[in-house]
Amino acid sequence: MRTAHSPDELQTLFAPPPYPFAMQQLGDPHPASDGRHFSRRRTRLRPVKLADLSRRFLDEGTLFDESKGGARIRRCTERPLPPRFLVLDETELKLLPVAVVWINGYEIGVRFVGAGILPNRTEIRRLTGRYYALPE
Repeated sequence: MRTAHSPDELQTLFAPPPYPFAMQQLGDPHPASDGRHFSRRRTRLRPVKLADLSRRFLDEGTLFDESKGGARIRRCTERPLPPRFLVLDETELKLLPVAVVWINGYEIGVRFVGAGILPNRTEIRRLTGRYYALPE
């Protein structure tokens, strides 16, 4: 009876079982069970402001997940949103045009529908500066 194992044998014996999500590469199609077109990328929690197409403040939130095609955002309120609006990523200082895909309470899923827009200093100040949530 053999009790000693080589380091390679031990690594094989104690290796975790392969999981399908661990084998996916960035950009691979996600399993169709949840309807994703792109793989989810966890991101650092990033503050965002939601603005209508005329760049007026709607709500604020935190970006949780992001993919090549969209994002998941947790909002601060459950105010109604238009079907299309802009998301100001406060970290990258970019306005992203989005369309709502789903809403579940405070969380929303959005699809990116155009190229990012670099806002000017006045727009950034209006959406992130003091009293940004007060109507103009």
